[in-house]
Amino acid sequence: MVLEDRFESVERIAGVDAAYSGEVCFAAAVVVELPTLRTLEEKTAAQAVHVPYIPGFFAFREMGAALKALRRLRSGYDLLMVEGHGIAHPSGCGFASHLGVLLRKPSVGVAKRLLCGSIRRMPTPERPAEVVLNRRVVGYALKSNRRVIYVSPGHMVSPATALEVVKKATHGHALPEPLRRAHMLAARTKRGY
Repeated sequence: MVLEDRFESVERIAGVDAAYSGEVCFAAAVVVELPTLRTLEEKTAAQAVHVPYIPGFFAFREMGAALKALRRLRSGYDLLMVEGHGIAHPSGCGFASHLGVLLRKPSVGVAKRLLCGSIRRMPTPERPAEVVLNRRVVGYALKSNRRVIYVSPGHMVSPATALEVVKKATHGHALPEPLRRAHMLAARTKRGY
């Protein structure tokens, strides 16, 4: 994993999330343009799940369907945003890191709960809080529309840039738009199954 910025600019973000029906994982990938937040492309994929849910090993459960959906995208993207952790993970390598390394793409993890590390103070919308693990900043807690989300770099992105990209992609909702839209598309796909 590389934890420094390895890109020129971020104009297109691909968000990926999944929903489940029994033992089937429905992944959705949505490409959103910055700064307009206009949706450029949407793709889905479904795959049977053979790995049980084990906290900390989420990547192994969703990886197949997520890769399928992302590989179906025809428009390019500069950065991948994943509903899951990057380096703010007990092993230092969460779902966002796995996908970023496999796809050789800059990636950022955005999660709804903290798996490890600590924050020294509660974040506010104006002032995110550092997530510290073993005296190292591994991400940020960001208060976004009444909810705290946890942002961490996955691959080819620094912690500070990961936070800035998430802020730019968040508009009026708890989650950044690429993830919010991927979440909604995955849920619709599951319902139509």
